[in-house]
Amino acid sequence: MPFNNECASNKVCVRPKEPSDLDYVLLTHLDCDHANGLRAVKDAKHILCAAEELACAKKNGLIRYQKKWWQDVALRTIEWNGAEGPAGKSFDLFGDGSVVMVNIPGHCDGLCAVKLTNASGRFVLLFGDGGYATKSWKEMITSGISLDKRMQRKLLEWIREQSLDPDCVESLATHDPDIKPHIIEL
Repeated sequence: MPFNNECASNKVCVRPKEPSDLDYVLLTHLDCDHANGLRAVKDAKHILCAAEELACAKKNGLIRYQKKWWQDVALRTIEWNGAEGPAGKSFDLFGDGSVVMVNIPGHCDGLCAVKLTNASGRFVLLFGDGGYATKSWKEMITSGISLDKRMQRKLLEWIREQSLDPDCVESLATHDPDIKPHIIEL
């Protein structure tokens, strides 16, 4: 179901029961540990990733990327419609700033963070492999796998700036061992 303020304010929140109930699947990138279960949600209405990421996956193949993970999946690429983030490229999913995919290249060309913002401007930042843990942006530690270390340092600066913003409720990396399952309320 699409993120909306009703769901964010806990008035009404419908949980999908089947993949076909999902309106959107947003792919931060196509690395093996993020995309090899993609066929399990292939019946979602919209499965989106950055065009740069699809091109990067095709170019860098083999271990990090395998076409079979998204083959037979109706994967659609996004057209940047904003300038947020360190690369100046973002995609506002609904045109209202509530769900924005922000290009944060470095680890891979089309890597995106996802920024979820409520009506009062409070937000949650999900930054995938932009850093592997909170420690990444606190200590400016780039990941071991990188296509562009200079850009990766720039994106960590952006993640730090976002994470320290008083309106940031939480910022989360994909591989942070200190994060336990929990509910985030905006």
